[in-house]
Amino acid sequence: MGEVIFHVVLILVMGIFFKESFTITSGRSADSIGPAGFPQFIIVIILVLLIVSLFNAIRKMKSNSEGISPLNLNIAYFGLLFSIIIFILLNEVISFTLSSIIFCFSLFFLLGQKKYIKMTVNSIIVAIIFTLVFGKILTVPLPRGVGFIKEMSYYLY
Repeated sequence: MGEVIFHVVLILVMGIFFKESFTITSGRSADSIGPAGFPQFIIVIILVLLIVSLFNAIRKMKSNSEGISPLNLNIAYFGLLFSIIIFILLNEVISFTLSSIIFCFSLFFLLGQKKYIKMTVNSIIVAIIFTLVFGKILTVPLPRGVGFIKEMSYYLY
């Protein structure tokens, strides 16, 4: 039942976003789509997918003979939550890049990866790619850390 309620809430929120997208104005009269066209297109796709998912959830709920299934929590859920909290806390202290490396490594570990060298290399590659894409290409101001780490981050982004 919670899944159905969640879908309904998301559909309502997307409806509000769609209504608000009509208030986006453009100063150009030659543009037929306007600046609101892209957000409206994305919201319509989201709404269609939400409605399909809602029908699947209702069908699954009706076919479930027990009614309510127990919540299946394991160590991975709590590990993910803990990893996100640590990532957020370390972001300002040791920089985005280093905290991303730790975060990616912990995610690989939680997903069951056993090759630690491969996990380390992939974590470093993913963190550097995200740092370069967001820090250099998109010029998003990323946390640089403090002290020596801050000075070293200027060489990367």
